Amino acid sequence: FCFFFLMIRRPPRSTPKPSSAASDVYKRQVVSTQSTWGLRKMLRVCIRKFQPALSKLCTYPVAFATTKKYTKSDEWIKYDDQTKVGVMGITFFAQAHLGDIVHIELPKLNNPINKGKSIGGLESVKAVSEIFAPVTGKILKVNEALKNDPGIINKSAEKDGWIAEINVSDPKELDSLLDFEAYEKQCEEHKEDHQTFFI
Repeated sequence: FCFFFLMIRRPPRSTPKPSSAASDVYKRQVVSTQSTWGLRKMLRVCIRKFQPALSKLCTYPVAFATTKKYTKSDEWIKYDDQTKVGVMGITFFAQAHLGDIVHIELPKLNNPINKGKSIGGLESVKAVSEIFAPVTGKILKVNEALKNDPGIINKSAEKDGWIAEINVSDPKELDSLLDFEAYEKQCEEHKEDHQTFFI
């Protein structure tokens, strides 16, 4: 009995075959994995091959500087390196000494101007004053709002109270003007008797 029992072999275990739907999913996963690795390999090869050329073609944004300078006669100018245009006006210190401004003579549009020369005038309750060109160039635009309300200069001398836009002929002229620290020092020296702005 034992002999016959040992001779009887159990049928081999058969691994259940996956259904057709499961087989299709498996095949798609294999194909997807192979495709992904293939694309990655191709991308690495392309990067190594074309990197020198791409580096030459890539351009990076250029930062343009804006410079603000001051004159000894109490004008300020904010110059943009990109546009080559400077916006100018009188300083907060100047308007404080002038008092309430009641009239302004704006520079003439398209008028060529020379550094240090008179380009307009201001009248306040205390004095009459000239406006001097901080640089050489051409008047591109004037602040028309000041005609009806010159008091804007008292409220916002170095922002909303700007006087004119200038196409600057020689940006190197800005080098001879004062930076904020130097102008602040000048203001301290002339606090009691400020003669550089008044006629």
